[in-house]
Amino acid sequence: MRKNLVVLIHGFCRGADDMLYWKKLLSSDDRDIITPDLPATHSSFECCVEKLIRDVGNAHPEGYENLYIAGHSMGGLMAREYLQREKPLNARCLVCVGTPHYGSKLADIALLLPFAGVVWKPLRALKTSARKILTTPDIPGLKIGVIASCNNHFWGGRLFLSQEADGMVEKSSALAPDADSTAFCNAPHMPMMFDQHTVQLIDRFFKKQSFNQRTPE
Repeated sequence: MRKNLVVLIHGFCRGADDMLYWKKLLSSDDRDIITPDLPATHSSFECCVEKLIRDVGNAHPEGYENLYIAGHSMGGLMAREYLQREKPLNARCLVCVGTPHYGSKLADIALLLPFAGVVWKPLRALKTSARKILTTPDIPGLKIGVIASCNNHFWGGRLFLSQEADGMVEKSSALAPDADSTAFCNAPHMPMMFDQHTVQLIDRFFKKQSFNQRTPE
């Protein structure tokens, strides 16, 4: 049996290449890392989850002692669905980075545009009314970490979101009541995929099941 399998999941309108920086910094001799490439631009959220299940299954996670997952933005939502549906008993950690657990107000606004929900189907799963119930994987021993940011750098976030947002997701949506540990990074939403401190936080949670960082009031 191999030691550790790490799954890194990109978000809405992104691809597997956007996880290469995370993969590079998280790589170690005792980790095999996969970065599923999901149809997260024009296919439905459900199609993305189904492909995630297939892609992870092709890596034979049952052959590993430990399974670790980190997802950026919508990737965190897909990770939660994967874990709840498949219930891998070797799942140790889930880290959700900038994940809109309670939906995105920017998705609500985008869906006001004609045909936006037809062209960019995942938006429907990101609207606030679609995320009333948080998917909490029912897996014994699973630890959940949440990384959020209040660097409201994106112009859309400045116009339409509160000051406590990462530019695309508000702090109130990024936080999750089932988190065992919460940390804050300085990077805005999209740059989280290329931010060294964010990856260090993910690595710390994988190793310690805690960020060891006091959560701001």
